[in-house]
Amino acid sequence: MSELPLTLIQSIERRLVTAVSAQTSPFTGRQQIQDWGGEWWEVTFDVALTKGRAGRRLSAVFTALGGMRGWFVLRDPSMARPDLAQKTITVRGAGQSGNALTTLGWDAQALVLAAGDFVSLGTGQDMRLYQVTEDAVADANGAAVLRVTPRLRAAPVDLSPVEVAAPGIVLRLTAPVPTRISRADSFRFSVTAREAL
Repeated sequence: MSELPLTLIQSIERRLVTAVSAQTSPFTGRQQIQDWGGEWWEVTFDVALTKGRAGRRLSAVFTALGGMRGWFVLRDPSMARPDLAQKTITVRGAGQSGNALTTLGWDAQALVLAAGDFVSLGTGQDMRLYQVTEDAVADANGAAVLRVTPRLRAAPVDLSPVEVAAPGIVLRLTAPVPTRISRADSFRFSVTAREAL
């Protein structure tokens, strides 16, 4: 497993893909929607110009993944919340499912996360990324319900940590990473990947 340094990301495109299909009547234009339940993240990003030894090392990281065999962790810099780095947030209660996650460890009676923020659950290859879809306010005990998408992949264990300061996602390449080498020993990389489920 590799974790890519945040400073190397030049631009990023992130999208949530849903397994939803539509059948449209050719006569009335009415649609019938089928939701098959699948949801996953896809990410495309460009790595900033990297020179010399650093460029060769990064090339080796992508090569070592072996295409779709390997996986890596990406912590998208746009998701970072350094102001929450000192917080210890945990799951509150076992058996949770769906699009709600009850958490504990927040400042009481405060807005803790806003719609658009991200959190991640799990570690290593089991790390999963979720986006908060509604503002979340903690109660008097420091508990807050986070409305998230995609749906929880598995019921988290009670008191397991919730990463709020630097959420991550486990990705698998969807295509080989081209290494574009220019004069002056400069390297550029474009990466396409999807969530490693």
